[in-house]
Amino acid sequence: MFDNILTNNNINFNLLEKNIYKFVCELGCNLLKEIIENYDRELQNSRDKKIFRHRGLKQDSIKTVMGVVDYKRTIYEVKENDQKKFVFLLDEALNLTEFGKISSNLVEKVLNIAVETNSYRDAAEELMQNLNISISHETVRDIVIKSGLKVNEKELEEIKLNKKNKLIAGTRVIPALFEEADGLWINLQGKDRQEQIEKYKLSCKKENKEYREPTSVKSELKLHVSYEGWKKDDERHSLVNKMYIVGFMSSKEMRKRRDAKIFQTYDVSKIKLRVLNRRWSNLDKQFSDR
Repeated sequence: MFDNILTNNNINFNLLEKNIYKFVCELGCNLLKEIIENYDRELQNSRDKKIFRHRGLKQDSIKTVMGVVDYKRTIYEVKENDQKKFVFLLDEALNLTEFGKISSNLVEKVLNIAVETNSYRDAAEELMQNLNISISHETVRDIVIKSGLKVNEKELEEIKLNKKNKLIAGTRVIPALFEEADGLWINLQGKDRQEQIEKYKLSCKKENKEYREPTSVKSELKLHVSYEGWKKDDERHSLVNKMYIVGFMSSKEMRKRRDAKIFQTYDVSKIKLRVLNRRWSNLDKQFSDR
């Protein structure tokens, strides 16, 4: 490969860098394939053969930051409550079940780029330019939505534990905590819009109000960020240890999530000063007939 590059009369540093990067990524994919399949064989040899019955190999693939890795893994038959079930010990051992056929490192890259771009298509294009992988904008969207649902489940569980005084208290000690909250009204469309209209109809009926078909249905996207201060000698005044909460929710729900997250991060009793700058509305839905 390198001989072909160096004998090319049109060689330049950018082309050389791109080709070497592609070569290293392909090498990494091949190495990862070999390691995965070797580990699968180790699991096969060390398994409890009375429980896990070998049922052959299945071809599969996983998208990584280096590219697509094609590999074979062993499928096993187990009995659970007198019913047959098929499992992959490799998936469980490597924790490959969370996002299916996409590595957690790639998921992290997708999320980081998605929040910095204007659309899922822009995110997909930037990923293709910066990584040795091609991902559709639909896949970017699915990753963002699925990640959001997981974060939402985690935050709701934290609220429950905090309410029962079972949430583990944080130990980080800081003198001051700064908080900012803002909101952006967004026009709802499709299913979300129709759901809110139906709720609005029921509300009008209960309150004996005249229902008028709204021309727009809006919901406030709330954002809360907490931080410990600003980095010294940083012209951009970067925030220290930022924590975000964002979503379509009531102000009360946002406060519950904030309280739980702060409680499990810091020793709240040691915080001497808390500064809050809030600009979100106390209204959660807005209907307009104009």
